[in-house]
Amino acid sequence: MGTGNLGRWAPFAVAAVVSSMAVDACAYQSAGSVRGRVVDERGRPVAGATVTARYQSNPGGVSYSRSATTDANGNYSIRVADRPGAWSVHAQARVDGMQMNLTPSSEELFASNASTVRNFSVRYAEQTADSAYGSGGMVVVNSSIGDYTPMEEVEVTLRPVGGGEAITRRLRATGEGYVVTGLRPQTYEVTARHNGRPLQMSLRLTPTRPYRWGPSVTAALEPGPSGRPQLAVEVRAR
Repeated sequence: MGTGNLGRWAPFAVAAVVSSMAVDACAYQSAGSVRGRVVDERGRPVAGATVTARYQSNPGGVSYSRSATTDANGNYSIRVADRPGAWSVHAQARVDGMQMNLTPSSEELFASNASTVRNFSVRYAEQTADSAYGSGGMVVVNSSIGDYTPMEEVEVTLRPVGGGEAITRRLRATGEGYVVTGLRPQTYEVTARHNGRPLQMSLRLTPTRPYRWGPSVTAALEPGPSGRPQLAVEVRAR
């Protein structure tokens, strides 16, 4: 090939080198990091979520963590290359007025020298590995004084006011009493049945609120003593 041909191909050679350098730079930037996106249950981005990557050398050994906050598009990125070993990543966000642990796309540990993607989403769950009360709000149901309905046999239906799919579940015993958990904090019409027969319901009796018995209760889940949104009701046989 003559020198004239070399001159003709020189710009293409330079462009190829620059392109290769750009690819290598991108690979360097993504290697040794974990990145992803946080969305709500409808797939919309969650801004301001806190994502934390955690490293622990061994059980009881040195632990280390670093965090990032999601941007307006729900994206985050955390560099972890300076701590060789296995990492985990977790996320929290304030959703519907309460702080929630978010569900990862994978719970597997990842290596610090890898390019890892972990997306997170908001999910209302009845129970999680961290809590018997799951994620979301709950309805607490007790029998009224003098009523002996077996609560473990009671079935509760919650109909979202304003539209939405009704939720029907059997009550579950917990340290808080008999509950329905994993609920989106909103207003529900609540009814209860025992062996197919409707029960009367009222908001829980308080010093300032008397019983108002009826076939249903309509009320919103409000922050309880623990900060978890809840609605407390009582039932009795007709």
